[in-house]
Amino acid sequence: MKKKIFITILLLLLCAGAYAGYRYRKDVYLPEKRVAEALDKQEKLFDRVRPDIGAVPEAAPQEGQEAVPTPDISPIAAVKEVCSDSVGWLYIPDTGLDHPIVQGSDNSFYLDHGLDREWSPFGLPFLDCRCAGDLSGFNSVIYAHNYENMAMFAPVGLYSDSSYMDSHRQGFVITDRGSEEIEFFAYLTVPADSPVYDTVFITDKERREYAELLLHTAAYHSDISPEELSEKRLILLSTCTFEYDGARGVLAGFFKNN
Repeated sequence: MKKKIFITILLLLLCAGAYAGYRYRKDVYLPEKRVAEALDKQEKLFDRVRPDIGAVPEAAPQEGQEAVPTPDISPIAAVKEVCSDSVGWLYIPDTGLDHPIVQGSDNSFYLDHGLDREWSPFGLPFLDCRCAGDLSGFNSVIYAHNYENMAMFAPVGLYSDSSYMDSHRQGFVITDRGSEEIEFFAYLTVPADSPVYDTVFITDKERREYAELLLHTAAYHSDISPEELSEKRLILLSTCTFEYDGARGVLAGFFKNN
């Protein structure tokens, strides 16, 4: 009798262990494996098409500035060959931010699709569909996920510390025109529906009011006036943060050659 009870208990324990192993494989191991494989695939693709940052010439300035020759071949030609929605490449030295920028017809597709337009949990940094595709508008907003291990736009959150900004103030965007330098000047924590995500500005007054809003909302900012800021071309990098439900971290910069 005792032997039968022992065997029954042993079988139950074996079944429970087998079920636990099955659930772990299904709910933990396989999802983590798929994510790791997706990240590896994406990073290999990025390595294949990444522009030679140091060799990219300076972009032609905007109207009214001294002309710079436009490259005969687009510095992001290899990226565009893989994904025609590519509009640029973002590079911020010593931060891990080194990614292509795409722009879809909406603000949802690239939340879960990679550069090859196949499903990817990491998505891609994408330019708001309301913005000028060549980043020539007053405000260019770029979104990406915040993933653990500093993947995608997770490093944006490091800028919540002003001392990090002090040592990582310079960035670059590579487009068809060449390389444009960015100077970062502010970090904000805002809700997802914040007016800092506005992208359409028609009058000088609207741009000035937006610049005032940006500086007023910032957790900190460099010494720049709303008047000066309203004359710049802005770029905002946005990602999820976790201070509260729906919080977003926004790193704000401007193009130095305007």
